[in-house]
Amino acid sequence: MKSPTAQTYTQLSKAVAGARFPQNTAKIETILSAAFQQIEENLKRPYFLHKGSRPTRDGFGTDLPKGQRDETMLRNLLIAELFRSWHLAFEEVPAINNKDYPATKFVAFAEQIFYLLGIGKIEDHLEEFQSFRAKSLAYFDVNEGEVKK
Repeated sequence: MKSPTAQTYTQLSKAVAGARFPQNTAKIETILSAAFQQIEENLKRPYFLHKGSRPTRDGFGTDLPKGQRDETMLRNLLIAELFRSWHLAFEEVPAINNKDYPATKFVAFAEQIFYLLGIGKIEDHLEEFQSFRAKSLAYFDVNEGEVKK
C-alpha cells in the first residue's frame, strides 16, 4: 500500500466527482479523505509504543520485526468507508460481483480508490472484508445494540 500524497487527494476528489453520486457527494469526499489521512498517518508511524518497539509475550519492548507489515486492517478501514459512502449516496448496500463476472458499479468505483493507494486484487479484499464483517457482526445484536454471550 502506498502512502497518500497531495496528488492522491486531488485524484480522490476527481474520482468522487466522476462517480456522479446522486446525493451527499461532499460528505463522501470528506469521509474518504479522512480514511486516506488515517492510512497515511498509520503508514508513517505504524506503532506509537515504547520508542518504536512493540510489547510481546516473550520480550516487553523488543524491536519491531523487519519486513512488510500486515495491512489488512487498513484495507478493512478503507472498504468500510467505501461501503458507508455508497450507502449514503444510493441508500442501498453495495453489491459485490463474483470473480470473473462483470464488475458492479460499486466494484468499479472501489477499484479506482484502491488504485490510488496501489492496492490490487480488489475482489479478494472485498470478499475478505465481507467475511470479517459477518464474523464481527455475529457477536452483536444490531437491532438491540447489545453484545451476545
